[in-house]
Amino acid sequence: MLLRWLSVLLIFSVLLSLPVAAQETRGTILGRVSDPSGAVIPGADIRVTNVATGVSAAARSNDIGNFVLPYLIPGTYNLTAELAGFKKFVQDGIQVRINDSVEVNIQMQVGNVSESVEVKAATPLLSTSESSLGQVVDERRVLELPLMAGNALDLVHLAPGTINGTDMRLRKAAWNAAPSQFSTDGSGNYGNEFTIDGVSNTFANGTSGMRVAFAPPQTAIGEFKVQTTSFDASIGHSSGALVNVSSKGGTNEFHGEAHEWLRHSKLDAPTIFQNRAGQKLFLYQDNRYGLSGGAPVRIPGLYNGKNKTFWYYAWEANKYGDPMDGQYTNTVPTDAMRRGDLSDLLAIGPNYQVYDPATTVAVAGGHYSRLPLAGNIIPPSRLDPVALKLLDLWPKPNQQGTRDGLNNHFYSGKALEDYWVHMGRFDHAFSENHRLFVRLHKDWWEEDMQRRFGLGNIANGVISNRTNRGIALDEVYVFNPAFLFNFRYGLTQQDFPERRPSRGFDLASLGFSPNLTNLVDKKLATIPNTSVGSLTALAGWSAGDGLQASLTHSFTGNFTRLYKDHELRFGSEFRVYRAFRNRFPYDVSPQLSFSSSYTRGPSDTSTAPPVGGELTSFLLGIPGGQMARSASYAEQDKYFALYLQDD
Repeated sequence: MLLRWLSVLLIFSVLLSLPVAAQETRGTILGRVSDPSGAVIPGADIRVTNVATGVSAAARSNDIGNFVLPYLIPGTYNLTAELAGFKKFVQDGIQVRINDSVEVNIQMQVGNVSESVEVKAATPLLSTSESSLGQVVDERRVLELPLMAGNALDLVHLAPGTINGTDMRLRKAAWNAAPSQFSTDGSGNYGNEFTIDGVSNTFANGTSGMRVAFAPPQTAIGEFKVQTTSFDASIGHSSGALVNVSSKGGTNEFHGEAHEWLRHSKLDAPTIFQNRAGQKLFLYQDNRYGLSGGAPVRIPGLYNGKNKTFWYYAWEANKYGDPMDGQYTNTVPTDAMRRGDLSDLLAIGPNYQVYDPATTVAVAGGHYSRLPLAGNIIPPSRLDPVALKLLDLWPKPNQQGTRDGLNNHFYSGKALEDYWVHMGRFDHAFSENHRLFVRLHKDWWEEDMQRRFGLGNIANGVISNRTNRGIALDEVYVFNPAFLFNFRYGLTQQDFPERRPSRGFDLASLGFSPNLTNLVDKKLATIPNTSVGSLTALAGWSAGDGLQASLTHSFTGNFTRLYKDHELRFGSEFRVYRAFRNRFPYDVSPQLSFSSSYTRGPSDTSTAPPVGGELTSFLLGIPGGQMARSASYAEQDKYFALYLQDD
């Protein structure tokens, strides 16, 4: 009946023709039990015990001597085998790594079970029970290898065949672009799948491909594996590599740490080039600090969780600011321009002459002609009051610019970055046949670019945030020594809001009429995005005011069945992907854009002046631009798949 049922399951899987993604972060110990003559021994009781936690798992050799112990948390295990009429078999120090199958063949000696045979053989260096290729990055490398940005996922490049697909910029935990931009074995960038404890940790960024959603702190990672070539039916969702992270759990002994990592320009010396130019060091600071710890759950007088119940928690924060890319040369209106006086431009050449749109008349051929604006000076009575208010949002020149007023302002600022992360895990073993764990994480990042971009006031810059939240629930139940079940639920959620620093700005203060201001939510209103020719634009955005978010639910059921010489793994996965977008940069204030179409002359086909045409349109209040009513949207995609793997 079992084989018939499995045949139906296999046919159904092929008909679906879907890849599955039941990625596993634990390992397996398997092997065969025999006597000195090589004859197999059925019915031997096999038990492995995690050295750090004391949690045990049990199995029994089948009728041809095989046994399997899957879903083992990475770590060091001691193994025993017992059967009446044979000496007890003991092998210590078996190293189980993430997603590895470790083969331990047991040869039992005839004798009394009270006697024991201890094997000192080392753990196999090769995983001989599978054909997939990958690189394990263990806890020691995660903690001890130098990481300038503190993001352990940057160590994916230790795996053979992995190529960095971008420059050598910082890969902070809060930034998910550069750490995701790598390829393996020629698969291309942004084609990789990321998981934590077997739960999807991948953020689909539209046309930009797949990115890692959340980067755990170094101290919360047990180990991870970059699986570059997967010949396993339980792995899918990716044309590239699988980056599979196993979170750290508590042990029978309390382990804790606190750390701080500091980079500051005051600790550096100027370069030879800075000394030669007489320049000072740029101000730079990067301070990362945190703590972590884990132990058994203990409630004095009520409960002692040794060998059963454990907790682990990690927290980290990072405050930093980098002015290296925050130096800007801008163009701002001169004092004369603010009065409508563009006469200085005529001293450069007659091609800087602007024309008066009020003198526009039709001429033959469907064209128009205009008269010059006398002296390139706009009469004060004709200056638009809204334009005069907007002019105050540009700072005054602070350096000598070009003759036509360009590059007359310098500003040096920096982006202020703030980040924190919490990650915790709870493990409990009900018995040798039943265990579970729960993991929670949340991080928060803010990039305040108000002081970095351009003008040094609220008229420019954006404030971006990103928040990740995640849950994993994993339960293993042993029905009998040859049949096990693993259930897993995961939630991965990300918010990505953005706002301009001027949010809540009173548009009426600029002189806009109630007909316009009443169309805008006053709590969300911003300074108008204003483009006036060569002037540095006001109030731009990056992704746009508002929010986009993603949410992934995943449910996985995995079965392991040992049948004669076959380790059969089969199961199903169901995912729900949801994406939300509510960006509205054109809804919260006008986007104003001024051209020289109405201020060129003497004909409408004449070449526009190099500088001044757009500014004249702006000062005269000749409008151009747009507003909008932006709709939000949500979309959902459901995914279901089955798999069968016969090892």
